[in-house]
Amino acid sequence: MKRLNLKSINTIILLTVTLLTSCLSDTVKPDILLNYTPKITVNTDFDNIWVAGMPVSLEITTSEGSIASELPKLLKDATIEYVATDGSKGSLLYNAAKEHYVTTKSFTPGTAVQLNIKHPSYPSVRSLVLFPDTINPTGTLSIAGGLDTSGNPADKLAISFADVGSVNNYYKINLYYFNKSISSWVPLAVPRTDPSLAGYNSIVQNDGGILFSDDLFNGKSKTITMNVPLGYVSTNPGDKYKITLSSISEDLFLYYKSLQRAQDAKAINFQGGYNNAVVIHSNIDGGLGIIGTQSKEDVILK
Repeated sequence: MKRLNLKSINTIILLTVTLLTSCLSDTVKPDILLNYTPKITVNTDFDNIWVAGMPVSLEITTSEGSIASELPKLLKDATIEYVATDGSKGSLLYNAAKEHYVTTKSFTPGTAVQLNIKHPSYPSVRSLVLFPDTINPTGTLSIAGGLDTSGNPADKLAISFADVGSVNNYYKINLYYFNKSISSWVPLAVPRTDPSLAGYNSIVQNDGGILFSDDLFNGKSKTITMNVPLGYVSTNPGDKYKITLSSISEDLFLYYKSLQRAQDAKAINFQGGYNNAVVIHSNIDGGLGIIGTQSKEDVILK
């Protein structure tokens, strides 16, 4: 048996390290990315969704982070102007403490807002966003009036509203109980017993709320009933539960829907293992990102 000398062993180690290093440093990208033009990215997270009646803000970055390892570059010198159907127009100004562009202006439900964003180093972008109309929900509470999933007595809550027909509408529902010990509303996971909350076209959020569409009740009155196990509000003399029902923009719903599909596509058995690239929904013309809007209404049950 022929022995390898020390020089041969060193050569093999060097070749192995070189091959591994080459693999680790492989930065070949698809041809479409070779001449990629960086774009303005408009960022809003779930805590920063534009809510009717509240001041709005935006974070502006660049898109390089979507195709490279570096973090997105924060743009602090963009120009953001808006024109709204309520007759108002103005600007969002950069706030260094918040690292967001902000304005004290708030918009009412049903208002459409045209945004124009410019920067000297990047192509301009624009977005047309609409604050959904309010839906004026009503609610009822029956203490120990229902049954939980185990067949035990439960508090029965219900919220009712009228869906506008001939258009697609999207909603978000959250549930809270009032904790008397800390004098604060505490979130509860919304039960998914209603078909509209349990179907494919609904999305569970990290805060326990659910996004859903009007696919099953378009143009009709809708009542969602929820049974909550006893004990949460047994000593409360006043406020017991709060149901927050939000009418949300289609863009926001499609954005979260695309995120859900991207998450599902990570599973090897999704669509038989043959997964296409998932495009995350954006409503920024000429750039990337999402501006979500909602009109939120609370129903307090005593």
